[in-house]
Amino acid sequence: MKITHLTQAFCWLLLPVISLSASAQNLSDAMKDGLQTMASEQLNADLEVEELEVNSLTDGLTANNVRFATRVDALSEPENQLLLAKQLVLTGDWQALGSSRVDISKVSMSGAQLTVAYYGTGRSNLHEFLKQMNSVKVQKVSSVPLNWRVDEWLMEDVTINLFDKGEPILSVHVRELELTDLQSMQSADAQVKELLWPILEQVAEQVRDGNPNLQVDSMALSRFLLREAMAF
Repeated sequence: MKITHLTQAFCWLLLPVISLSASAQNLSDAMKDGLQTMASEQLNADLEVEELEVNSLTDGLTANNVRFATRVDALSEPENQLLLAKQLVLTGDWQALGSSRVDISKVSMSGAQLTVAYYGTGRSNLHEFLKQMNSVKVQKVSSVPLNWRVDEWLMEDVTINLFDKGEPILSVHVRELELTDLQSMQSADAQVKELLWPILEQVAEQVRDGNPNLQVDSMALSRFLLREAMAF
């Protein structure tokens, strides 16, 4: 298998945390182990991937049966379970070996469940994950931050749950939702808004359409939105 810029960049970033060498494992298995260790050590999170495949022809990664959970003490285990996905595909134009910048052209997920759980104003499992992502350092030179950018997010067949202080206030199934331009130069608050507002627009649309599968506590959602809007 030819190692392209994507696989080179991942191997370089993960080299210190891969316990078994690529010669002892195939590249995909080694990368899966490295990503799981990186999630634990740098993102303070738990990552489980049943199968991961590196596609050197498309500069892409395909992960099947993914579970990503944060470790926020204020949240219960189900609320920490930020993402479940049958499949997650990542493609990107990664820079040359040793670069401190990663440009991802597209992240797409299908058959997924996204759970955003707030435990205080401006504080949630999603905030925690994005703050940890923004603090990741380039492995070789620890003082250099890893700058990243995602040009497009595409979610298909995804159920999105919103909790506030342990109470479920929203559950909505999204057939398709496209988000754009998420990057480490933004604050975690700005990134959360980029992710949540298109979802809330979908909720409003489904309320207007009378979707019987939409579950929403309208009063609790209104209080939540007012509180978050007043905080910033």
